[in-house]
Amino acid sequence: MIGEVESARRCRVFVSVCSLFLCVATVATAPAQTQLEWPKESVPRPLPARDIKFPPYELQTLPNGLQVVAVLHHEQPAVTMRLLIRAGTSSDPKEKLGLARLTASLLDQGTTSMSSEEMNEAIDFIGGEMGAGAGSDLTFVNMIVMKDSFETGMRMLSDMARHPAFTPTELNRIKQQTLSGLQVSLQDPEWIANSVFDRLVYGFHPYGMPDSGTPDTLASIARDDLVAFHNRHFAPNNAILAIVGDVTAEEAFATAKKIFGDWEKKDVAANRFIEPPDPTRRVIVINKPDAVQTEVRVGHLGIARNNPDYMALNLAIRILGGEGSNRLHQVLRTQRGLTYGAQASFDTLKESGDFEAETNTRSEATGEVLRIIVDEFWRLQRERVSEIELADAKAYLTGSFPLTIETPNAIAMQVINVLFYGLPVEDLQTFRQRVNAVTVDDIQRVAQKYLRPDRLSIVLVGNASAFASQLRGIGFGTFETIDLADLDLTAANFKRAARAAVAAGLAPPAATDRAAAIGGRRALRAEQARPLPFHYQQVGALNAQEGARAMALVDQAIAAKGGLETLRGIRTILAKQTLVNQVPDGQVTSDSTNYIEYPSRFRVETQTPNGIVVQGFDGTQSWMKDSRGVHDAPESVARDARASLRRDTVALLLAAKDGTLTPRALPDVRDASGRVSHALELSARDLNPIILYVDPASGLITKQTFVADAPNRPLVEEEFSDYRAIDGVQVAFRAVRRVGNLNVERRVSEIKINPVVDPSIFKRPAS
Repeated sequence: MIGEVESARRCRVFVSVCSLFLCVATVATAPAQTQLEWPKESVPRPLPARDIKFPPYELQTLPNGLQVVAVLHHEQPAVTMRLLIRAGTSSDPKEKLGLARLTASLLDQGTTSMSSEEMNEAIDFIGGEMGAGAGSDLTFVNMIVMKDSFETGMRMLSDMARHPAFTPTELNRIKQQTLSGLQVSLQDPEWIANSVFDRLVYGFHPYGMPDSGTPDTLASIARDDLVAFHNRHFAPNNAILAIVGDVTAEEAFATAKKIFGDWEKKDVAANRFIEPPDPTRRVIVINKPDAVQTEVRVGHLGIARNNPDYMALNLAIRILGGEGSNRLHQVLRTQRGLTYGAQASFDTLKESGDFEAETNTRSEATGEVLRIIVDEFWRLQRERVSEIELADAKAYLTGSFPLTIETPNAIAMQVINVLFYGLPVEDLQTFRQRVNAVTVDDIQRVAQKYLRPDRLSIVLVGNASAFASQLRGIGFGTFETIDLADLDLTAANFKRAARAAVAAGLAPPAATDRAAAIGGRRALRAEQARPLPFHYQQVGALNAQEGARAMALVDQAIAAKGGLETLRGIRTILAKQTLVNQVPDGQVTSDSTNYIEYPSRFRVETQTPNGIVVQGFDGTQSWMKDSRGVHDAPESVARDARASLRRDTVALLLAAKDGTLTPRALPDVRDASGRVSHALELSARDLNPIILYVDPASGLITKQTFVADAPNRPLVEEEFSDYRAIDGVQVAFRAVRRVGNLNVERRVSEIKINPVVDPSIFKRPAS
């Protein structure tokens, strides 16, 4: 499936903790108003399902082979154009893994006629959106514009797809971003489990290989490789163009022919893949000794998307572990309390697919959870599902489907999906009927035909010593244990050759870091590399020279900030500021007043459209006051706020000076503009490593990066500028925080150091 993150529709409240030199915005979705006391009432009966009216559409193929579909959707004065190329990460040469992703990432980063900046200015001028990406089987380029900019938008879409610049500067930037993300993933148990499961199920079929590449393959990719990939796969007779929105079919086809008609067709060689291996019983344990939970993956090879049994099998897997009260969730969560949730997914691609059950649990419950999941696979294969279970699964599918065709962009994704997989567009119009036609007998038939509980591939990522004996006790006497440091996703036995050589008594390996866990890492020049804020870099203890260099950087930053004595004298802060949060729908601006009492108490008063929201922390208890009254702050909000205090640059520098954080000097970094910065990593056992970027001339901190303690562990970048002296302390009056595509800018209007602050304001009020 082709997916994009939909922009948030609901207004959000941005509560920030502004420490002296760092402002981190904590996003809290405003909860719906609730009443603590409300008369009980019966659950309302659901309304009858409304007919799904898919918009009218027309298909046409241009003389050059470009397949064009026009879907007429006049509810909004907007048009979505989505160009799909029939080549994705599965088309990567095995020695160039990550090539398709890099190619797609650079399509909207400049063309032969427009720089990246000019493209952004042009799309902003017409109020549009653009993007590109790559999946397993395809690459897409997307453009959303208002109707009056339809032709302009299509010209930009054509330019992006046909004439990308692939500039070395942008390529190096994207490669470094990819490497940074890869470093994060290498210590994420969820990512590890998913990656090993894919390799185990698909073998050396491209679906099983790391689609983002490995450090080795990424380092080997040059501009010529992107040009060759583009020349080989980007052709009109290897593409589909969907045009959805407020246009007529005549306008759509005429404009497509006008702009894409001169795109010359070419011979495109079909990909030839090895067959995925047959399902084979195998259990792999990835040993991560510091883990307190175990990631569990269980499943095997499935079917391709165009299989006629797709719908029945889709419903069967949803009964096992789909949305809502599925079997796995009922047993593992509701009845046994062994996990916060469990699910099963049914992934279908062009060539094949897989079934996968997944969850995580505490180490001591690993064996019990695994046994239950395997038993549920057997139960689904052997026993008939109930009519109620099937009805619930059908209701979810048919009820949620209209949401997938609400907007022109969503419709474009659905239409281009069915065309890509060789399915009739009519399938979208008859979706509800096809779902409702599935019977209990159909579920039993496909479960018995396709499920192989005797040949499950099983992956466990966690502290192996805590659950290995459990596996033997539940019948899994044979399993393979691989230390995380030895993991190589490109090796037949999942183990790095260097370690295998050591085990065989050969020469010892050269020093490596954990990036080698997926195939080795070629060193990048220091001035090109972007330091990675991760303790995952396996490094030894600092020697005296390294320690002295790191501490010299700490001292330089402290002196530039105002001096050690001045910084130690900071006790309280009062700051007034404006937060400007850039979101896909526009921007949200809010004003706040922040009170800080070091080391750990704060109060934030934020003006929102719904009134003033107050967030406080008295050193032990986090609370909020809003239109609902006084209540405990959500744990995620409280955790983020407390973490922001620890990431205050003054607090970090003083902790490094006092020895509670370990400083490490990393190679200098050169950014896209050519500016060089010293890089200083600060880490502790209970704090994700943070990198401070220090200006060599002034000693001021210009940026910091860290991995957020959030489910997806995103990389966060914060840039500091507009430094001003306040009572002898250099304060950044502007800061910009970037997390993926989301930006938050903080502008300080007033700040006071060591004002008199009433301690009682930090305590939770009675009401």
